[in-house]
Amino acid sequence: CAGGGAAPPERRGPAGAAEAAGAVPAAVWRVRPGEDEPPMTRFLAEQLSTAHWFDLRRTRRDLGWAPAVGVTEGLRRLAAAQRS
Repeated sequence: CAGGGAAPPERRGPAGAAEAAGAVPAAVWRVRPGEDEPPMTRFLAEQLSTAHWFDLRRTRRDLGWAPAVGVTEGLRRLAAAQRS
């Protein structure tokens, strides 16, 4: 949140409750589809409540690839872009 210039969440809740709540808009969209995706789904709630970390060791070893920008620099750039 800080890297993106956004305020951190003020409240927390159980991931299971968010996933269950995400089922409601998805069900409405099945009955009456909107022009885009529902604002929340069970899948999105699950993804938002899960930390995502990726180990690049095998990518570096097998493909000789490394990201051009590290996490710290990427977050700095994100914050700068959000301010502009």
